[in-house]
Amino acid sequence: MSGEFNQPGMGVTGPTIIHGRLYDGTSFVRRVSARARFTALAAFLTVSRARMGIVISLLRQKPISIRLFGDEYCFEVYRTFTARHPKLPLFQRKSFGTALRDLNVPLEMVFDGAHFSSVRRRVRRAERLGYRVVAIDPNQSHEQIMRINASGAIRQGRQMRTDYLDPQKVAAYSAKHATNGSWYGVLDNEGTLRAYCHLALVGECCSYSRILGDPQKLADGIMYLLVHRTIVEMHQLHRRQGFPRWVMYDMYLGGLQGLREFKRRLGFCPNRVRWIWMQEAEIP
Repeated sequence: MSGEFNQPGMGVTGPTIIHGRLYDGTSFVRRVSARARFTALAAFLTVSRARMGIVISLLRQKPISIRLFGDEYCFEVYRTFTARHPKLPLFQRKSFGTALRDLNVPLEMVFDGAHFSSVRRRVRRAERLGYRVVAIDPNQSHEQIMRINASGAIRQGRQMRTDYLDPQKVAAYSAKHATNGSWYGVLDNEGTLRAYCHLALVGECCSYSRILGDPQKLADGIMYLLVHRTIVEMHQLHRRQGFPRWVMYDMYLGGLQGLREFKRRLGFCPNRVRWIWMQEAEIP
């Protein structure tokens, strides 16, 4: 369809010839509207079919039991995970389709094998370009975190959340969670922060509570490098102290197809989870 009819404020005032065919204003609008509805429905059904396969698989799974323990913040996380889902009230918020990786594997299985070949290639590219992953203090990196947060108005097809854009709210989050879990950042060869994450450690699970990158640098492989390095770090922690057993990257069904593919490449799978809160006396 001609791009001129997409311009705002342009109406059809009488019979119009388009691609050699005669349309009056009403029939043209009906045809365009019907075509738009069909296109939207086709896209919806395509997405729904992809998700429906995951849903059917999940319904056949037995839930994984994951024990959570720790301080007051950890208990807040547990309550958030087990609250009723706003759209699926029969399920808890983080129990159906949780994106998990099991760390209870030998080191050589963490990112070896054909499945992870594309991840290794992207990690090598990021390293060749001079990027590296380091532990960061979110309070000292506040300005650079804000720059990353404000670098893309739309993320995963949605407007950026206001609590990522308000400097006071970001500072409050950093101050509250500076010692809850671990913070990592990707620095370029000039020492500029290009991506960061807050990896919360909650008993047998560590979760990417916040993870964001500079959209102008995503093609350099910065997010693959960040997740790769942090998973390896958590695997080493698991070997030393026995937990965390699982790495969680929010929900598998959430976000766009590109995000699900990113998680799949990095080894995350959708799971059903039964979250268990352990009192201090019960902690192994």
